[in-house]
Amino acid sequence: MSDSQSPQPQHTPDCRALFAQRPASQAWEVVTLPTNPPQQLWAWFKPAATPTAVMLQVPPTGVAMAFTVRQALHAIGIDPTAVPTCSLFGFWFPGDGGASPHFDQPVSGLAPRGDPNIVAYVDVPGAADPAPVAMPASDDAPPLDDHAREVFKSFERDWKTAQSAERQLGGLKKNLTDMQQRLNTMNRDLTGDEALYADRADLEEWRDARRFLRDAAQRLSKVVKEFVAGETTYAGKRMWFQEIYETYVSTQTPFAGMEEARGEFEYYRRTIQNLCDRMQGAYHHAQHEGITKSQNVLSRIAIKVAAKKAKGR
Repeated sequence: MSDSQSPQPQHTPDCRALFAQRPASQAWEVVTLPTNPPQQLWAWFKPAATPTAVMLQVPPTGVAMAFTVRQALHAIGIDPTAVPTCSLFGFWFPGDGGASPHFDQPVSGLAPRGDPNIVAYVDVPGAADPAPVAMPASDDAPPLDDHAREVFKSFERDWKTAQSAERQLGGLKKNLTDMQQRLNTMNRDLTGDEALYADRADLEEWRDARRFLRDAAQRLSKVVKEFVAGETTYAGKRMWFQEIYETYVSTQTPFAGMEEARGEFEYYRRTIQNLCDRMQGAYHHAQHEGITKSQNVLSRIAIKVAAKKAKGR
């Protein structure tokens, strides 16, 4: 058979492209999960406030259900690798390219009076973050209720805390880079005199110290890469946060999609804080397990070198 007659490969459309082409839901749609026995969920594709997301709910049937978010996504034709962010009953987590363990944890039900939604954002190519729609304002608009006031307080806390953590990250990045250079400089062979006058225990301790230096350097490198990746990931998203804060939060103007936006602010704040904690932990680990221990070994060897030389005079 000639090349022109050979069968051509069949290309399966990317789920992101299919999602982009899919019309928004006008009502809740029933989705059947391929579990044993089959179970049903409600789905709402492209809500008005979040047109790059799909919202799932467990119908209030009173029947016990058990499934995973991954099963639910596959049932609606979405590959978890195309989901950068997901919310499970109000708990936000990153998709990690489909590898997040939260996709595979059993979902049995939501807490009483909790957020009833499972929200999955789809990484639609070229899609921008949706701009929330402000609620109509008027001179006789009713005052904010207690829940709305608490939501805006939550926005304020998360945004101010995230900004403070962002400022820390810049200094931490410089500290880690400087520490990496110190670790690499200290990870060296013993000089001729050090190797000559060190005993077997000293040599073993120095081998261990060099291993600690390498381990500390690898740990620093990992968190620095996380920092750089985070800057890239959130570059555009941060502008969205800033716009939401300045347009709605600072003026306490209610808008459609407030609860979803609050979840994203909280998730961003936790992400930044956790990165700060990991960077600080890596720095202190490098200082204690790498620099301090190595300096102690070299100091003991230096004392022996000085004593041996003094005797030889």
